[in-house]
Amino acid sequence: MARGRRLWGFDDSERDVLVEATAHIPTLRTVVARAARRTEFGGVWLVQASVGELDEMYSLVEALMDATRSRKRRDQLEGMLASLCTSIDGF
Repeated sequence: MARGRRLWGFDDSERDVLVEATAHIPTLRTVVARAARRTEFGGVWLVQASVGELDEMYSLVEALMDATRSRKRRDQLEGMLASLCTSIDGF
């Protein structure tokens, strides 16, 4: 993996959220578009991204959390934030 690049994974329902949320944000849309489904990891979508890209994605997911009232959606977004933290920190 290239220096400063990290792997981040998300499932189908999280991908749906990301596709919708990044529809008008070309830089983040390309991150989602680069993801590839990996059947050997249970069908999760994996993307290699820079720490900066993942940080921007983290900010987007935070904004989505601020805008939702749905408990189910908040739980989903919290999980995405946790996985982004892990990826950004390189664990």
